[in-house]
Amino acid sequence: MLRLHRTQDDGWVVVEHISEHNHPLSQTCGEKKHWPSHHHLDKYTKDLVRMLRENNIGITKLYSILGDFFGCMQNVPVTRRCLKTLCQKINREQAEDDIKKTLNMISELRRNDPGFMFSVDTDEDGRIKTLMWTNSRSRMQYEHFGDVLSFDTTFKTNLYDMPFGLFVGVNNHFQTVLLGGVLMTDEKIDSFKWVFREFASLMGGKEPSTILTDQCRAMEVAIAEEWRNTVHRWCKWHVLKRVKECVGTKYTSIKEFRDKFHLMLNEMLTPEEFEGSWLTLLKEYGLENNAFLAQIYETRKKWVKSYFKGVFCARMTSTQRSESANHMLKNILSPACTLHQFLKQYMKMQYIRDEDENYEERRNKLNVKKVTTGGPLVVHAHNIYTLKVFGLFCQLKEESEFYQASLCEDGINYEVEHYDLSRVQRWCKGRYIVEVDELATKYTCECGLFEHFGLPCSHILRVLINSGVRRIPDCMIMQRWTKQARHLLPADLAQYQKHNPALLAQTFRHSSLMLKALRFVEMGDSNVQSHSIAMKILDDGIECLAEVSKVKDGLGLSHNNLESSDPVPECGLVNEFPQRAPKRKREQGRPSNKRDKASHEKLSRRPRFCSACRSNEHTLQRCPNRDPSIKRARRPPTCSGCGISGHTVDRCGKNQAAVHPEIMFL
Repeated sequence: MLRLHRTQDDGWVVVEHISEHNHPLSQTCGEKKHWPSHHHLDKYTKDLVRMLRENNIGITKLYSILGDFFGCMQNVPVTRRCLKTLCQKINREQAEDDIKKTLNMISELRRNDPGFMFSVDTDEDGRIKTLMWTNSRSRMQYEHFGDVLSFDTTFKTNLYDMPFGLFVGVNNHFQTVLLGGVLMTDEKIDSFKWVFREFASLMGGKEPSTILTDQCRAMEVAIAEEWRNTVHRWCKWHVLKRVKECVGTKYTSIKEFRDKFHLMLNEMLTPEEFEGSWLTLLKEYGLENNAFLAQIYETRKKWVKSYFKGVFCARMTSTQRSESANHMLKNILSPACTLHQFLKQYMKMQYIRDEDENYEERRNKLNVKKVTTGGPLVVHAHNIYTLKVFGLFCQLKEESEFYQASLCEDGINYEVEHYDLSRVQRWCKGRYIVEVDELATKYTCECGLFEHFGLPCSHILRVLINSGVRRIPDCMIMQRWTKQARHLLPADLAQYQKHNPALLAQTFRHSSLMLKALRFVEMGDSNVQSHSIAMKILDDGIECLAEVSKVKDGLGLSHNNLESSDPVPECGLVNEFPQRAPKRKREQGRPSNKRDKASHEKLSRRPRFCSACRSNEHTLQRCPNRDPSIKRARRPPTCSGCGISGHTVDRCGKNQAAVHPEIMFL
């Protein structure tokens, strides 16, 4: 302890000194960061840390970013341990008043987007049970591309461990579009029925024609009851996920079997082709009694591509687009995010998807290059289809070059046959029948690709080329794949297509000031003199704005703080939204951000085989082929004390002598 006093001549004098209160000096400069006086971050650095943490930046990356922000790692004013404590404090602050912040977030979204809609279901305790939302952009997308949906609920990265369901579709550029999100507390039949019923209600009562999900039984029952006219199909990836585990070495070691298996699932176009190849393949490799293959064969109409004939799926046979969207959301969501953070990050992801779609729209409008090769059908396809779909059409056109069409006896149907029929018939059918009506306005091929995908197959294209058709018939053009897919909007949604300049006022003021400030900092950091001038200008500017900035108009970006206590402007919203958050289900420790697995996906217990007949239904003791006169020899016990077989530790002489010395005396 050292106490100093000032003297009359502006000097210093030591009036008290206690050497026992002294601490040992730091040996290195690195130790000074651990002094209490060096555990301080300014307000703006804390705001930077808060923004980075909201976007799922880890502690190590965050510390490295601060090192670049301050020039080098040595200049960071806090240690990594203090930064971790600050992040924990930020997480606690975010979790406080989650319902109030979520309500303010929804109010802000509805203020900026009148088409933002939500629906909430509560449990018997008044807590949030299910929360669903969508916006005007998603509703417009559903009007054009809502015929096929993919729905998945294997994402649980949030504070309450609530499964997140995402309705996604595919647009005319073959991009994933987000149509709505839902957070659920359970995955029961009643919950899924509420989800599908409310989703159709938010979308104007329109139900999809096809939906792809996993093998969840509760979801299957709910779809059958709520959307009776919707075709339900399973994700092929979820069905075949356990094929490596259940088939064993014949799948992992035999490349020929693996190639034939996937070729049969991906290339077979008709049910007859698939069933014949399936039985042949199982018989060839002795898998007729495999329980897993028998189970998935019984449900083949739910997931096999050959049975998708007449079912439009927009070329989707799995929920891969939902899984990709979940992975994208996981990168910007912290494992313990709250409801209002989840909603905020979801809107960011939707903006990113909308930007990708806008880029493709602009790219298609700028593409004015004329196509001079491929024939008149290719030229017509280039004029009506988007670039992505046109590329797929060209692939089908190239495949049609390997086929030849001949007129059948009735004069209406065509028989399209592959040039090398012997080579093709080894793995699929090489001859197809194309039916043409009397007016030549409708073409139907037995492969069913047009009904599944929406583009004419290579067999129909060969018939059109042989018939001298110069334009794709109107019956073979699906509106959703063309460049004009979005031009027809219903009256209630047309208003959302117009840009409202008032919505951009908040961003304009903040962004313009930010750009000017960054340029000012760059110029002021050039040398010592420019730094002094810049600091003087800033001090004068702060003094001038001190009085003027006290008047708030509410449009500033910093004024929309979720923690503000301003009343919600929409009175009806308070009554609709529950005031209690869901119960937390997280266990101790950092939550996992891995994909959640359904019960049918989890690894099953490894089957036990009989050592005599190799059957998986019993063991050697219950084998009917086992000779009852032969008894299984018992393995002699081994002593854990001396390691000698033939006795146990309780009968070991060494052990008895150590425990009871009187034995040696006797």
